[in-house]
Parts: sequence; structure tokens; C-alpha cells
Amino acid sequence: MAGVTDPVFRSLCKRHGAEVVVSEMVSADGLRAGSRATARLLQLSPDERPAGIQLFGSDPAKLADAAVRVEELAQPDFIDLNAGCPVRKVVRRNGGAALLRNPAIFGRIVEAMVRALHTPLTVKIRSGWKTGEWVDTEFARVAEQSGAAALTIHPRSAVMLYSGHSFWERIAEVRKAIRIPLVGNGDIVQPDDAVAMTRTTGCDSVMIGRASLGNPWIFAQCRAVLDGKSAQPVFPAERLQTALEHLRLHIEHFGERRAVGEMKRHLAWYTKGIPGGNPARSRIFRAKSVEELREIVTGLLEAVGP
Repeated sequence: MAGVTDPVFRSLCKRHGAEVVVSEMVSADGLRAGSRATARLLQLSPDERPAGIQLFGSDPAKLADAAVRVEELAQPDFIDLNAGCPVRKVVRRNGGAALLRNPAIFGRIVEAMVRALHTPLTVKIRSGWKTGEWVDTEFARVAEQSGAAALTIHPRSAVMLYSGHSFWERIAEVRKAIRIPLVGNGDIVQPDDAVAMTRTTGCDSVMIGRASLGNPWIFAQCRAVLDGKSAQPVFPAERLQTALEHLRLHIEHFGERRAVGEMKRHLAWYTKGIPGGNPARSRIFRAKSVEELREIVTGLLEAVGP
């Protein structure tokens, strides 16, 4: 979700039912080095709360120092340690899921961050580095014993990236191993999946990532189904109206130049499954201005009707 879950997207998700949001991954090394681009990732608007900042890194002292800086600059409701990202540029620096190779260092990192913070520390892990060689229960216990306030688990291995289906049974095993709140993550693509995950694994809550792309309504739909109600459908006109609102807010927050580059993929996600969406997406990716982007989406909206 790096490069996607910016303040505008997070605010839209909150508006459409997300109860808690988390920032893009923030590099502890980049923050300590004074990177302006990294510091900008710490922006949290009032309408996002409760919200957390997620850090990644590999050194206990550096992560603890970065966490204190985050606490001072952003005043998040919690700080999250990423020990699950499988992306090469993260793991080659021994961050993200690479931490799952060494429980001792992982434990020292969690302890150092907890000791340095007044803000609750949460942790996100994967089930292991290699498929079938699961270390999730071990690392969950280490996180709990080291002071983590809650744990999120994505039950895939790092080498799987995002392929195949996640192993929800691993969430159930972790639930048996720890007492702190547990959040399940992975393959919740429709509201009924949230119910299935909570019922079969015993997790306390669910985290949704990729399924929210172009679909922020999934949060309210999941909440409704979890509460025993019916999920409200979202019709093409509402999707496209929200796409235009997203574009407007992105321009206001980041400016037109950045919006031309970054909003193309968001608009492509919003238009999936909409009549005329395929040729519209081709035009979206060729667009050179926000005016063109707005014209393309407005044209689709007029075509689908109210």
C-alpha cells in the first residue's frame, strides 16, 4: 500500500466506514537522516483519527529513536512496527518480513520501541519467511512478551508475496498463542469474508488493504455484515462521483502536477467493472492534465446515468 494510503485516501476510507487507518510505511533510517519526503509521510489530519504511523527498519536503537520522533511530530494514536512487508527493497535492508529470520533481534526492537514510547506500539507480521516454515506463533509471543499492545498477522510467507490464498488457519493458531488483541489480514475481498475470518480464526478485528483500492465502501459494508445487517450496494454513479471527489481532494492537498501522476491508478481502480471502463482506463493512463482526467470520468458518469 506504499504510495497509495496517503492522507486523502485514508480520509476517504474513514468517511466510508474504516474505524482505524494506518500510514504508508515510513523508513526509520530516512526519518533519522532528515529526509523531507519521509517526514511528509507523517501527516495525519484530524478526520483520520484514530490513526497510526507504521515504521520499518532493522536496528533497535534507530527504530526507537525514529519512533520517538514520530511521537513528537505526528502524535499518532499508535505506532506500528512493520515486520511483514515482503518487498525486495525493504527486505534487502533487513526490514519488513526479513525480521522474521531472527527472533532475538525482533524482540530487542519491540522492547526498545516500547521502552522509548508513551504511545502504544503495535506490530504487523507475516506467518514466516518460507511457506510451511511458520514462525508466527513464536514471533507473536515474543511481541507480546516484549510489550506490544496488539498484533496484526498476514498469514502468507514472505516468498509468496501476494500470490495464492492466505492461510487463515495460521491466524487461529496465533489467537491461541497470545492474549493481546489480534487483527487478521489477507484476502478479505468482500464483506462476507470479514465474517468468515472472525468466525473461523477468533481474531478481534480485520485489516483490509488491497480490496479498498477504488472501493472505500468495503469498510462500511464489512461493518454492516459483522453487525448482522445487509451490506449496501454501490452503484456506478456513486463510484464515479467518489472518484471525482477523490481527484478534487488530491489536487487540493498535493497540487495538480502530483495529481496527474498519482491519481491515474486510483481512477483506474474506481472504473473497474463500470460500462465503458476499459477504453476509459486507456485514456486515463495517456492523460496529460487533471482536466483530461476529470473529463474522462465525467464522461463515464454521464454515460451511466444517475
